[in-house]
Amino acid sequence: MKHHQIRPALRCCALVLPLLCAQNVLAKAQTVQVSATQEARKVVADFPPEAVMERFEVKDSQGKVWHYLALTEGEPGALIFEDGRLSGKLSRRDAAAFYSCRGYATATRRHWGDDADAWMKSLATRTEAVTELSITLPEKPTWRSIVEVARDPSLSDLESLVSVGTNPLNIIRKLSSARDNMAEREAYKKNSQRLKAVVTGATEIQLAAIIRPEDVSFVPGGLVMAYPKYTVEFFVSAGQVRVIQQPSFNFLSKNRAALFYAAGMNWDRCTPQQWMQAPAE
Repeated sequence: MKHHQIRPALRCCALVLPLLCAQNVLAKAQTVQVSATQEARKVVADFPPEAVMERFEVKDSQGKVWHYLALTEGEPGALIFEDGRLSGKLSRRDAAAFYSCRGYATATRRHWGDDADAWMKSLATRTEAVTELSITLPEKPTWRSIVEVARDPSLSDLESLVSVGTNPLNIIRKLSSARDNMAEREAYKKNSQRLKAVVTGATEIQLAAIIRPEDVSFVPGGLVMAYPKYTVEFFVSAGQVRVIQQPSFNFLSKNRAALFYAAGMNWDRCTPQQWMQAPAE
């Protein structure tokens, strides 16, 4: 390699490697404070993503809105918000059973949102009332951040530009590709933000106007409009969004049902009334 080619490559490494190395550290234990004075939607949306197993929003038949946030590990297993405010917590055991059983029900019978009232009613019986919590997230390597940096299209575009030499056609092609990638990223961010802004009670027409669903399932109580690319789905009944679920249970139940598996479960008890009795003793 000629000297004039080596220098740009070194400059690229100087830009890329510090970013990668900066991520390759142990994340310090983080403490998150949650109280009934905070707005549920903001707490659920802003919670560190690496600590979230699932989250959903439900509007029951009485008009009450529930938010649910399950954590990947530690105690509590999940937080429950009633009409926008923290109201209770769930044990790790129950949060795992609640997750597995709703996945099983979605995979074998119908989407759990069709029985959302019954699931939420039984959840309330297992909830310990709280109005304030201090949650310490465990220390762990930030592998998620490393992967995100390594796959950042802007970095790969920069690195590729170094290797195209001085051929004008190659440079134009690469710059065009980078522009297209940027446009795609911007469109993704825009759609993602618009989908996140959808609340229970919104109409099917309003949701479809944002972006067409990537997957649709017709179920007895309505339909599921799923957006696996955006890790979200909407259960729509009588023309209104009743459940917003992350990740998409409908998609996972068809393609990754093993994520709901737990050893020794009594799957016959995975009903809205008996799910807490399903785990092996």
